[in-house]
Amino acid sequence: MKSKLDLNLLIVFLEVYRLRSITLASESLGLTQPGVSGVLKRLQAQLGTALFVREGRGISPTYAAIQLASEIEPAFTKVESALGNVTGFDIQAHRIFTVYVNEAMMHIVRPKIEADETMGNCSIQLHLTPNNEEELLHQLSLHKAELAIDLGHLSNPSYSYNAFYDDVAVMVCRKDHPNIQKTVTREQFYAEKQVLIQRRRTDLLEANYFTEESLIPRELSCECASMISMMALVSDSDSVGITSGLLAKKYAKHFNLQIISLPFISKPLKHFMVWHKRNDHNPANKWLRSKLSSML
Repeated sequence: MKSKLDLNLLIVFLEVYRLRSITLASESLGLTQPGVSGVLKRLQAQLGTALFVREGRGISPTYAAIQLASEIEPAFTKVESALGNVTGFDIQAHRIFTVYVNEAMMHIVRPKIEADETMGNCSIQLHLTPNNEEELLHQLSLHKAELAIDLGHLSNPSYSYNAFYDDVAVMVCRKDHPNIQKTVTREQFYAEKQVLIQRRRTDLLEANYFTEESLIPRELSCECASMISMMALVSDSDSVGITSGLLAKKYAKHFNLQIISLPFISKPLKHFMVWHKRNDHNPANKWLRSKLSSML
């Protein structure tokens, strides 16, 4: 290998390694695909070894690439962190942060963001989380969002996690429901028709999110796209639904609903913040995490 190595080659290599795709790496880096391919060829020539091999429609790293990435990625992360600490973060500088949240968090966090008078010239835009874990992590990896707030702890070593808020699942039904008042038994719960919500990656209606018990299939009344729609549909029918306790408390009076504890051994709906590890010590990302955490 030559004594001098262009560090820009390693930056491109790490992005391809992280995304397992020349196409995605070129998009992330703002380069052309031929440009990224050319960089990899130059690096492979200097190192004297192959770094990626074709696998189906994509590429996979060789053992040499895995070894190289494990050695240099922590160093580049430290460099990025050091540069961020030098330049600092000024809330008076105009900046728009993008954050992915689920429906419940959007309804709870958005009003607090808009009421916050200590944002300087920064703003926070909320978008619904993608429907699957792979797409969520992909978007964070491509810098499409600074962080996400969602249910569950994703198992990926390239990302950092922090507990954000513990919610609880509850049942809702209209206040003048003919069969249910204040409490509900298992028998009553299963006897009533249910308004279900179309499944997303972290669906409140997935039993493993709110109970350790196995639930019996329930009779469907209808299916809708959101928890707010579900509460509206429940409000003028005898059907029941399961939703976020936070959301139920906020809108129960508006929809004239009862909020009732589920007749199961419940567990908290744990929301986590997730962000790419490269932003662990980034001043702007740290400010954003602190700001959002202080709102609940």
